[in-house]
Amino acid sequence: MVLFVVNENSGNGRGKKIWAQVEAQLRIQGTAYGKVVTKSESEAITLVRDFLKRGNLKAIAVVGGDGTLHSLLPVLATSGIPYGIIPSGSGNDTSRALGIPRDPLKALDIIVAGYTRRIDLLETATESGDKQLTLTAVAVGLDAMVAADVNGSRYKKWCNKLGIGSLAYVIGLLRALAKYKPGPITVTMDGIKHEFKRGWLSAISNVSTYGGGLQICPDALPDDGHLHVCIVHSCSVRRILFIFPAVLTGNHVKLHRFVTILSGRSVTVQGAAPMLAFGDGEPSGETPISAVIRPRQLDFLITASG
Repeated sequence: MVLFVVNENSGNGRGKKIWAQVEAQLRIQGTAYGKVVTKSESEAITLVRDFLKRGNLKAIAVVGGDGTLHSLLPVLATSGIPYGIIPSGSGNDTSRALGIPRDPLKALDIIVAGYTRRIDLLETATESGDKQLTLTAVAVGLDAMVAADVNGSRYKKWCNKLGIGSLAYVIGLLRALAKYKPGPITVTMDGIKHEFKRGWLSAISNVSTYGGGLQICPDALPDDGHLHVCIVHSCSVRRILFIFPAVLTGNHVKLHRFVTILSGRSVTVQGAAPMLAFGDGEPSGETPISAVIRPRQLDFLITASG
């Protein structure tokens, strides 16, 4: 049996509509399935754990976005059960990185077929000892402020209604730039310190994109055994506005005066003042924050040629 965890609120209600299509197809196919319809992270975890105790699960698939996937990582990373997604969120960076189609019925075909790829996870830890698993990226600084603004906004709902969820992150950036103050940050990669006097953001990535398709670390792969960090620094607000369009294609990595790319197995980011951190678009605490790569931690359902 395949268990589907349905976030009906994802994509401003798109999750509910997509699940209706998926469930109709499951019945036509005669596929054995169970479902958990949830509106909160804690409820989803509790219900999924109950299903795991019963056994007989072939796979678990989320109908939702990166945030819904993120909420279940603590349960599924150690379960040994394949994990999949039918994307219905705003950003959908996990599905983008793993080649999962936006078409819900094509994504369902992948889940039913059962082919998997073993992928890495990021594990973060704050100074207080709080730990968290992340699949896509941990945003620190300006990009975390953007995530916080987007998550609490009304404009995100309107962007989702219009089918342009990534535009919400552009709006969030412009709003965050009006109030964010860059400052000194230290990024320690595999024990080597890198200091930046005017740091805007540090994105710790396991995949190439975040924020709905921004190519923040173009060379990052979800199974390369490394974490990748993009630091934007030493520039003005005006320069940030010139850099941002380049992130859409990944060409910002050529701007060596303002952008530094690092890779390794462990990293710590800290600033002169605490900075927000968001993993998979969800709150992850404040700096100082550390991250390590957990290679080949999760079996994810992909296309046979993926």
